[in-house]
Parts: sequence; C-alpha cells; structure tokens
Amino acid sequence: MTTKRKRRDAYARTVVPLPERELSESILHLAEPLLEPLGPQPASDEARRVIELAINLWNAHVAASLFWGDPRPKPLAALRKAMRGKQARSGLADTFELLSARWRKEFAFDPRLVGAWSFDATEDGRYQLVCATTLPDGVEAHVPPPAEKRIAIGGKFLDEVSIRQSATSYLSFPVDNHSGEVGAGGFVTIHAKMPTIVQLFAEGRLAPVGGAPVEVMVGGKKLGPMVLSEVSCTGYGGHNDVALLVFRRATPEAEA
Repeated sequence: MTTKRKRRDAYARTVVPLPERELSESILHLAEPLLEPLGPQPASDEARRVIELAINLWNAHVAASLFWGDPRPKPLAALRKAMRGKQARSGLADTFELLSARWRKEFAFDPRLVGAWSFDATEDGRYQLVCATTLPDGVEAHVPPPAEKRIAIGGKFLDEVSIRQSATSYLSFPVDNHSGEVGAGGFVTIHAKMPTIVQLFAEGRLAPVGGAPVEVMVGGKKLGPMVLSEVSCTGYGGHNDVALLVFRRATPEAEA
C-alpha cells in the first residue's frame, strides 16, 4: 500500500526571519572541515568541488526539511545514495555524515536555498563565494515593520511572539493587531491579542500585576522599566480576544 504525500495549500505561506549571517558565509562555514585539509593555497578546482558539494548538500537538506511545509526528499535521497551507496568513492560516506550532522546542528532552521553562485580562491588563501538566495515554495522572508509602529514588552516585540500550535506550526499576530498609548502621569495602555500576552506570561517576560518591572517600548520609544498595574480583556463584536494592559513607572526617578 502506498500513500500520497500531502501537498501544502497553494495559498499557504510560512513567514520566517532570515539569519543575519550572509548565506555565502554559512556555506563556507559548512564546508570548513573539507577546506582546511586543502592547505592555505589550495588549487582552485579542488576548493570549487568542495564548495559545490556543500551547496548541493545544503540545498537537498533544506528541500527535504519538514519545517517549510512542503518537504521534497528526493534530492537528498539521491545525494545520500550517490555518496553512501556501493558505487560511491571511498570516504564520501563519511563526508556525507560529517556535513549532514554539521548542517543539522547549526543550520536546520535556515530556509534559504542557494541559487546561482560563483567561487574563487585567491592567491593569499582567501575564499570568495557569491551566491543568490532563494526560498522554498510558500516561504517568505519576514521583513520587520518600522520601529515606530511596534510595541515591545520584556525585550520582545509583540509581532514576533510565536504561540505553538503543533510540532512545526506557530501562530503570531502582525503589528497592526497591537496598539499602545502613553497617557498622563506616565501611565501606558497597551492593547494586544490575548494569545500574545499569555505567551509572554508563559515565557516569564511579563510578571503578574504589581510584580517585577519590565522594559516597555511603544512606537519605537523606550519607556524604561514599568510595572504592570492592571489587566483586563476587551475586543470587538463580542469577542473578548484582546488584552488591555496598563503599566506605571517602576520608580519616581524613572518619571524624571
């Protein structure tokens, strides 16, 4: 009996933040155990073969990953067979395991794929890799909204709070689901989606009413340490799915 692989909804999108490290740097780091034995001035063709192998393995692992909603395991299976099969050259199986373990440990949550690329090894032993970045189908890069539209509590932007739904699925609410206002006397009122606030409590970023102060930022302005003084729920259309938080200054000195 065979089963068909369930494909993702054509309209579904997974939005993820991309690592700050350049993709080319990550590829070179992945290939480092194979590049080092080549010495300080390797033959360009040798180094290029190593980089090509690292890129093929990287792309195969990303394509097969369950995290991006539509895993495509065939390229990884083909590469595994080529490097670990009976016809594979001596040492390729160990190379496959070494690079795969390195990828799983350090890059498993990086959704980027390598597109077109070029590589040069300079005379002084430096490597220059330039590569285009693409993403798996249905995956989009998260571009943070302008700071003046964002709210942060306890060092976490509310639009970046993720609530787990399943082993590979998380829920978050965009920046326009949250609002904040600085009122008279230094009081701050914040409206936010209830699951977002529950998650902040669960992570320990937000203390109970009257508890330890937390850093609060509204509209890109850091307001300093503040104490939660009131929590209530509100919403629209009879849905009490919005938390209303009121904060006060932690100390009189903070008002100065």
